[in-house]
Order: sequence, then C-alpha cells, then structure tokens
Amino acid sequence: MNMYDICIVGAGVVGCAIARELGRRRWDRPLRTIVLERNHAAGLETSGRNSGVLHSGIHENPHSLKARLAHEGSALAVSYATERGIPLLNTGMIIAVTWEDIRRGLWKEASSLRRLWLNAWETGTRVTFVTASGLRAWEPNLHACCGIIIPSVSVIDPQAFVQSLKADAEETGSVFAFNHPVTGIQDDGRAYTLSTDRQTIHATCLINAAGLHSDHIANLACHSELYTLQPIRGEYYEVVPPEKRALVRRLIYPALPPQATGKGIHFSPRPDGRLFIGPNTVPVTDKLDYTSNKTPPGLFIEAVQKFLPALEEQDLRWAYAGIRPCAIAADGSKRDFIVSTDRAEPPLINLVGIESPGLSASLALARHVVDLPCIQQRFRL
Repeated sequence: MNMYDICIVGAGVVGCAIARELGRRRWDRPLRTIVLERNHAAGLETSGRNSGVLHSGIHENPHSLKARLAHEGSALAVSYATERGIPLLNTGMIIAVTWEDIRRGLWKEASSLRRLWLNAWETGTRVTFVTASGLRAWEPNLHACCGIIIPSVSVIDPQAFVQSLKADAEETGSVFAFNHPVTGIQDDGRAYTLSTDRQTIHATCLINAAGLHSDHIANLACHSELYTLQPIRGEYYEVVPPEKRALVRRLIYPALPPQATGKGIHFSPRPDGRLFIGPNTVPVTDKLDYTSNKTPPGLFIEAVQKFLPALEEQDLRWAYAGIRPCAIAADGSKRDFIVSTDRAEPPLINLVGIESPGLSASLALARHVVDLPCIQQRFRL
C-alpha cells in the first residue's frame, strides 16, 4: 500500500520548499512525504515562468502575509542561493516616476511613492528616496524625475532555485511522483486517499500547494466550491541588441496608483546577463494558455520608453509568458495569500492564490506551514 505521513500536491517552488522544510525538521526520523506533480518535472508552471525577483514586500499591505513572508523569505532565499551557488544578481530595485507621468498629471503615481515608503518603514525595509540626479547616479540612462531605491532586492534563477529545493527534499527522504495529476480525493476521518492516473496514494496529512490548480485540488478535498482563482497571464519580451541591454543594469519599476493589480511592466535583468521587459497583466480562462493572442511589442515599448527613450520596437523579441494564480476579492482587489487549515483532523492545508511574491516568500511560507498547529500536534516537529 502506498501509505505516507504527508502528501503535498504540487512541485512548484512552494511545494518543494515545504518538502524541504519537513525534512529539515525531522532529519533523524524522516517523515514519509510524497510530492505529487501533474507535469513531468518540478517548477514548470508559475514557479519557472516569472521575473525571478526576490521582492522586499513593500508593494503589499504591510500587515499582510504577502508582505511579511516576502520580507522574511527574500532574505532567506539570498542566503540559500549564496550558500548553494544558485545564480543570483544583486541588482537592487528602482521604483520611479517619469517626467512624462508628471506632464500627464498622473499624481496618483507620484503619491504612491509615499505609500511605498511607509510600507517599507513598517516592514523594516531600507529604502532611499532620490531625485533625478540620484537616479542618474544609479542608472545614468534612466529618464525619471524621482523615485525610491531598495538596495536589498536581488534576482534569482527560479528554475535552479526550485531544482535545488527538490534535491534537498529528496536527500531527506521525500519522494517525487511526476506525471501524477490528482483526479479524486476522499477521506475516512483518519487519512486521505488520492487517486491519480497511475496509482492511489494514502496519507494522514494533505498539503495543497498546487499553484494554478490549487482551487481545483481544494474543492476536490473539501467536496465543495470553496475557492476560485483568476488566472492572469504575464508576457515578457527580451531586449536583444547588446548595446541596448547595456543601457540598463538594475530592476526598474514604474510607480503605480494604489488600485493597480500588478507591479507594472518593468526592466528585468537576469543573472545570465539577459534583459527582459514585462510582465503585463492579461486575464485568461485557460490556465495553461501561454502563447495565444500575444500582446504586440509596441504596447511594451509604450510602457517603458518613457524610462529609456533609446529603446525601440525592433529591439524586442517575444520571450515567454507565465500565468499567476490570483485570488480576487468581491471588490475586485487581489486577496492576500490564503493559507487555510480547512480540516484539522486529518490535517488539510490549502495554499491558494500564491502568486507574486510567492517565489520571494517560499522559504518563509514553508516555515509558516510547518509551524501550523495541526502539523505540530500531529508530527511534533
């Protein structure tokens, strides 16, 4: 019989981080942990299709799980990447207001810098407010009138990060089962039975870290429609000419009004030396639709040319897209991370709406999950 202590559904960065954390807590008496993944490898969906930015958390409500776990988790991720030799770019982040924003009367964008400053103060994040001359000292080619600089922000290789977490989990005994989409979940009051196309799994604790599919897995486990996600596609274009790539060295984000649903199309340098711009925000119905109805490059140029007038449409090449699992509140705003113990016995933990800054938060989120009372009481970690 395929009997385990814990079954984790989803081998993205969060599922792998939780499996690793469980192994670290019980290295002398390892738990029997299995991670079920619908794809043929780890980190192929949201976890591997993003900017790789380790966010500080200041874009979020400072009292939210997103803010706290991003702040804690990004520091943990930087230390982890440094220790393991994972590609990491210590670039810092600029959030700027352009002269064009001011000319167009976009004062909400300018005033958002104050909100971000206050968020940084509440979360203990070091930021510096700078004028145009200060920005030019950091980015000589940047056209902007003012902004804030967050020196601590880095960019990680997300795929290398996921694969390292997976390897750590396997070293402490976790089993990964790929090509195992979950088709049914039952419980008898003592354990869960998960049906897949290949085998049936029994586990005394179920942790749902299925990312884009977490609403479906939660609804299967709870036998009701508890959660609904809105998939949001974000596309990226690569800046191809080497002389244009050399014009930007750091993360450059726009200042956005408070009601914005994303962080905005930004300049995104990577540890391997490439430069991307993106992502945009496109609601979709298909959770795996990465390529249909691609957004024309002109719309990306329109968003970033105010920062870098030398950039032209012919400098861009479509690169990739990712899809974020957004949990939307009744008023249309994005919800906080949902980490819900929907059944205490046997434990059922649903992680829903783990979008940006989920990569940043992953190591802290894993600690948060493992420290939940239902996990501690059952396994005494």
